Amino acid sequence: MEREIIKSDGRGIIAGDYVNQNHDIDRDQWLRDSFPEWGTLLNQEIENRQVPKGEVSLWWCGGPSWILKTDEGGVFFIDQYCGPSMYTSHYYCGVCKQAGADSINWIRLNPHVIDPWKFNQLDGVFCTHAHQDHCDIYAVKAALKTTDALFYAPPVAADKLRKFEVPEDRLVVAKVGESVKVKGAEVEFLICYDQTAIKTGEGEVNLPFEEAACCFLFKTSGGNILFMGDTWYHDGYVAIKENYDIDVAIFDMGSNAPGATDKMTPYDCARVGQAVGAKLLIPDHYDNWANTAGDPELLVNQFVRIVEENTPEIKTMIMRCGGRFDYPKDQDKKRYRYPDGSEHYDFSKSSFAKK
Repeated sequence: MEREIIKSDGRGIIAGDYVNQNHDIDRDQWLRDSFPEWGTLLNQEIENRQVPKGEVSLWWCGGPSWILKTDEGGVFFIDQYCGPSMYTSHYYCGVCKQAGADSINWIRLNPHVIDPWKFNQLDGVFCTHAHQDHCDIYAVKAALKTTDALFYAPPVAADKLRKFEVPEDRLVVAKVGESVKVKGAEVEFLICYDQTAIKTGEGEVNLPFEEAACCFLFKTSGGNILFMGDTWYHDGYVAIKENYDIDVAIFDMGSNAPGATDKMTPYDCARVGQAVGAKLLIPDHYDNWANTAGDPELLVNQFVRIVEENTPEIKTMIMRCGGRFDYPKDQDKKRYRYPDGSEHYDFSKSSFAKK
């Protein structure tokens, strides 16, 4: 009798002997086995993580996407993108309008490290603005159908969530100057100077910043974490420094071809971090779209050097997709490294051990 093929032992990824044996495969089976690339491994880590008192845990899912967990067990999506590569068109896309491009391809580079349908707990979904990779139908529908999470978004993105069938009793319109209490945090809605978001929409639009986007300031027992979405640098950000204590600022960075600014340059990233008075800076978004990636390591190295030489009192953290950052514990790590698996090694079982 042929041995039963065991696909998983609860790790959320398939067993190697499953793919080592011949069995019937069709396209649907291939997709189920291979996507998302990390299975539910990270889902389980997030669920099982007991955040120590006085700390906050962040997981970077690549691109603009984050998951935050508080020491009271609150779990939150921030700009979670679970979608594929895509293209945008001039009638709607703010970047297309800036560039005069009929269409732009957005080729996804980073893996899917979570399964949005497999969260046993999710307390909130936060969208800084209405762009597809920040207000994502795939992440929204999964959270809507499988959890009791509330949805938080500025007015334009809130209208998009309504089109995605998010009911009013689960929708909170994020109005700049207001705040909400969530499990383990207070979230302030702050202005976001996203010059691309205000140009996004059908026809020629130039929306007020407050309508198009907002920053989310999570005030937790572990620190105040500012998510700035796809902001551009703006002198108005000095007001945040005057009115709030920012521990960690997270913002977009990338490479821009002449003709259309989409992401902040390393210099503007350093400058915006200084403007808001953050103690530690984490760039994101430079890794996931082919047309704004350039050489990601060059971007990272330039950013770190600018901060270190101009504002040595400000710390930086360079993450890796799927990595966890615990604040304040990890504030001096500088660069994330994936676990090397050596915690599972046992030399007594090694082929090199003496018999």
